[in-house]
This record gives sequence, C-alpha cells and structure tokens, in this order.
Amino acid sequence: MSCCECRGAEEQGSILFSLLNGGAPGGPRGLHVCSCASDGRLVSIRAPHLVFKAASEVLEKTFSFVKNVPCFRGLPAEDQVRLVRHSWAPLLLLGMVQDSVDFDTVETRRPSLLHGILTRQQRAPAEIQDPGVPVRDAEGIKTFLLKCRGLRISVKEYAFLKGAILFTAEASELQCLEYISALRREAERALYEHVRAARCGRAGRFARLRALLSALRAVDQEVVAGLFIRPVTGTSNIEEHVLAMFHGQHVR
Repeated sequence: MSCCECRGAEEQGSILFSLLNGGAPGGPRGLHVCSCASDGRLVSIRAPHLVFKAASEVLEKTFSFVKNVPCFRGLPAEDQVRLVRHSWAPLLLLGMVQDSVDFDTVETRRPSLLHGILTRQQRAPAEIQDPGVPVRDAEGIKTFLLKCRGLRISVKEYAFLKGAILFTAEASELQCLEYISALRREAERALYEHVRAARCGRAGRFARLRALLSALRAVDQEVVAGLFIRPVTGTSNIEEHVLAMFHGQHVR
C-alpha cells in the first residue's frame, strides 16, 4: 500500500495529469509527478542563459512560421497581437519538443518576506530575479516534453498543431472571432485528415494528438515564463518581451 495521499480529485481531473499518465486512448502510461515531496519547493533552470537563448530561438522560428501563414497575415494587426499573447507559451513548448530543447533544474530557496522587501527597494524591477517555480510544475513540463517526443510528431503534424494552437477563440476581444474559430476547426480537421491518410486510419494516433492539444491549451503562461524567461529578464513585462520578439525587435 502506498503512503502517498496527494492524488486528490483535482489532480485526477487535470488534462495534463491525464496525458502524462496515459489518459489518452492508446497512450502509454507516463511518470506520475507526486506532490507529497514537492509542495513549497522551488526550482530554477540550471543554465538559465543557455536555455533562455534556446527558447528565444524557438520563439523566433515559431513567429517566423506564424507570419508566413496567409490566414494569419490577413487578420487585423490587433487580432494578431491578441493571438500571440494568448498562444506564445504553448507554442514555445511545442517548439521545444520539435527542436529537442531540454533543461535541468536546481532547487532554490524561497526568499523571506523581509529579504524580498529590501531587495525590491534597492534594485530596479528588471534586475529582480524570480525565485523560481514550484518543483511539481517544472517536473510536469519536463515529463510532458519527454512524452511528446515519444509521439514522434511529423513536420506536417507540427504545422497543423501550431495552427490549432494559434487560432484560439479563447483570446479576448477578437475582432474576427468567428473567422478565427473556423480557422481553428480547419486546422484540427486538416490534422485529422493527414493522420488518417498517413497513419492508415489509426484513430488512436489522432486521439493522442488531440489530448496533446488540450494539454497545451491548458498550459500556465506564468509557469512557462518563470521557468524559461524570467530568470534572465527579471520581472520585466513578459508580454512586452514576447511581442518585441514577434515584431522582430532585438531583445537579447
């Protein structure tokens, strides 16, 4: 009998938890990230500047791909920005899978309240380093990336997945909401048709890719930023940093 009592109802209902533990039809069982030994612990990237550079290169390539999608170029500039703001984090993770970007973490100490107050008074906002992210979140992302690589996603599947993530109707205040919703459905339908033709109608393959999409859409932007970007940029506005990259401005 296991002494672990962390697997509550909330965890069992998580999309990411289900994917990591083989919840998708036909999917292999993955590693269970137990929270019992990780609550309250923080971690940061072991080589933050190297990983930040790799992540920045992934985003640059992703934004280059996005700008070459005719349907995206035809959208109003405001909608383009809103879609990028909403989708950059899952697009980054998907690009890291495609480019085989890996990372290691080290445990960090959570600063005391007094230390935080004194530090913030003496340093500019951009110079203040984020203390890290919960170890459970970091381990979850690392395991997620490993499982995605195990799917051996093809170049065309990556393209359709990126389109399905980019054209998300959940982004706020979209001018072309119905059109963007239609583009999302079209990307998912193209993915289905491609899998059916290339994989001889294997329904399990498409189900696993749909589960992957659901997990990516549920990604917490703050965790992704805290893990890959803030260790180098400090507490400066992450959206401004990402949009500067999207607009081709030098941000390194």
